[in-house]
Amino acid sequence: MGFNLRYYGHILQPITNDSFMFKKLTLILLIISTSSMAYLPNQGDDAPDFEITSINGEHFKLSDFKGKQSVYVVYWNTWCYYCMKKVSKLKAIEKNFSDKIKIIAINTSRDDSIQESLAFQKRFDINYFLAFDDNEIITDLYNVHGVPTEFIIDINGVIQHRDDVPDEIEAHLSKWNTVKNHE
Repeated sequence: MGFNLRYYGHILQPITNDSFMFKKLTLILLIISTSSMAYLPNQGDDAPDFEITSINGEHFKLSDFKGKQSVYVVYWNTWCYYCMKKVSKLKAIEKNFSDKIKIIAINTSRDDSIQESLAFQKRFDINYFLAFDDNEIITDLYNVHGVPTEFIIDINGVIQHRDDVPDEIEAHLSKWNTVKNHE
């Protein structure tokens, strides 16, 4: 067993490798335990409500859709390759099912701007709702750390999917749009 010398002010003090490893392990466990205490809205949870304005000026709250239709929320960025790959799927859903599910694509604002979002909208001829989450307020509310991150929120305001959104949206719409009485 070796040891290292640490300088504390004017005193050299030996620290054994075992002591050093114990401190590292304690720090790692502390980081893991505190990060797991952060709220992570997930499947089965009520979706946190938010208010946002589209990059075209349309203003609404998520709760505006409760009791009316399900909502597909996708967090994205203009520089995200996988986000670009989702555009055609989202456009098709908007074209075919806009009366049954509302698409809300929220730019996290990480290394992005409203101008870049407007250029993205024009470049890809976006037909669904695009918004810019200035200062990542809603992004943080949903504990989003990577893009794309997707949520399906049913007509009752309950998260049905956090990522792993089914490819066949149509097959799930009746389930997602069934109002449940809470007594």
